[in-house]
Amino acid sequence: MLKPRILIVEDHPLMADALRVQLQRHLPEVVCVQANSLQQGLLCLQAQGPFAMVLLDLNLPDSKGMATLDAFCASRSVGPMVVLTALDDEHLAQSCLANQVLFLSKSVSSAHLMTELLTALADALNRTPSHAAHEPEPDSIHQLSKRQRLVLAMLAQGKSRAEIAAELAISENTVRTHMSDIYQRLGVQNRTQASTRYVLWTQQHGAAHD
Repeated sequence: MLKPRILIVEDHPLMADALRVQLQRHLPEVVCVQANSLQQGLLCLQAQGPFAMVLLDLNLPDSKGMATLDAFCASRSVGPMVVLTALDDEHLAQSCLANQVLFLSKSVSSAHLMTELLTALADALNRTPSHAAHEPEPDSIHQLSKRQRLVLAMLAQGKSRAEIAAELAISENTVRTHMSDIYQRLGVQNRTQASTRYVLWTQQHGAAHD
């Protein structure tokens, strides 16, 4: 299975690296591709797309504000786009809304920012026909067994089936069975979707990995 990829278009190296580190800390299997200009970002979309999500800074060395938004809206194919900006512009915010682009200020807390990004990514990854036919049960993670939650926590940490089996002293086939049951209970298709759901659940409930 191909790993989900996120395009980060940000010309400030520290900000770009911070976003990448935070995303990969929560979802180790996510691959982040970084671009530092409008031209480079558009080339990534054309040559390496589609991306599960695009994170976009509007003020780039070769493009500013609305022109940056318009260029990416015209070029994106599938997946959500999130604008991360220090600009306080109501017209810009309304334009994002009209183009189904999530508008986030760089002044928000890192916890709030990450929750918004993970929610957008979870929504994008879960938009599949089979998922639509199988809606997850309310608060379905609470309904997992303690062992299943432990396996799910390890999946969210990026551990392989072999590593989980070794830590829990069970066979890989048993781990595979647990994973299948977890996916069915959560109404997801793969470990990335399950991991994203778990990370969001732990943030919302203040729960640590069991």
